[in-house]
Amino acid sequence: MALYKIDPLLFLTRECYTLDQHGGAIELFPREKYLEFLVDAWQREPLIILMKSRQMLCTWLFSLLYLWWAMFTQGKLVFFQSKKLEDAVGDENAATGPLGRAKFTYNRMPDAIKNRFPCRITETKMVFPRSHSTIWAIPQGADVIRQHTVAGIFSDEVAFQNEFEGAYTALMPAIQGGGRATFVSTAELGFAWDLFIDRVE
Repeated sequence: MALYKIDPLLFLTRECYTLDQHGGAIELFPREKYLEFLVDAWQREPLIILMKSRQMLCTWLFSLLYLWWAMFTQGKLVFFQSKKLEDAVGDENAATGPLGRAKFTYNRMPDAIKNRFPCRITETKMVFPRSHSTIWAIPQGADVIRQHTVAGIFSDEVAFQNEFEGAYTALMPAIQGGGRATFVSTAELGFAWDLFIDRVE
């Protein structure tokens, strides 16, 4: 557990099972070089915006990194955001959506870990009472963000969220105050693409 607390990649590749949505295989999270790079970047950089191609496991990766964060660190409110609430919630059995993936993985962890990190699971939340941390699925926009002190957010397919610019603006005080934000999307022209290009340059 001491090693897992300081090495999220070790935790993911030893304890976190994923579902291949094409073949249906349940398997441990893979240790690929590009995923190792993204884990390292996530640990170093409080703000990440990533434009990707499909089938790169990025939604899995960041869902599970924020799951690790909520389990192993104290007092974190984490938002999982998508265009629609149902997209953020996803389906646990089919392992879709950021929250559905996190639930799928958590429920397949060894009992020793689940006993150490008990979790109250509802449709839209995963609450870890021992770490006082919560993962909460929300729809696009800034409304929920403005009402709470968020420690971290993983926002999926941001290029297709019409209200992403407002959410990004609402998140800036949290990021500047020590929070973290991870924005991921397949490429599409718009505010998210402009933000991505601006940070690359």
